[in-house]
Amino acid sequence: MTTTYKPEIRDGRPVLCNRADIGEAGKGLTLRGLDSKYPDRPIEIFLIADVDAVWCYLNLCPHQGTPLDIKPDTFLDYEREYIQCTTHAAKFRKHDGMCIEGPCVGRTLVPVPISIAEDGAVILGEGDPFRPGPLVPEM
Repeated sequence: MTTTYKPEIRDGRPVLCNRADIGEAGKGLTLRGLDSKYPDRPIEIFLIADVDAVWCYLNLCPHQGTPLDIKPDTFLDYEREYIQCTTHAAKFRKHDGMCIEGPCVGRTLVPVPISIAEDGAVILGEGDPFRPGPLVPEM
């Protein structure tokens, strides 16, 4: 079941979640308002974290445009070393989204800029070219 909620806004940017909310295999979110032409169009993103960093990408495999997760919030391989597309087993590096194994080697995931506040809030970052309007995350 998907629940729509009004996000907390900090410095004009929406808070996506708290770092502590990102599970060991990642966290997926559905956002609206990222596309100025179609503001109600849902955009799927996901967050992954390790000890020192958090990354965010569009949930879209560059091979065929399918979501990376078949099982919700499962974006990493079994060893938790790489992002893995569960449709075709393509593997991507966490830090830059580059595909290193599978049918789309050499292509990358689309990064979504974020920042992490001192209290652990994950905030949609500045400079994202696809966010001209208001944002409504769904959970």
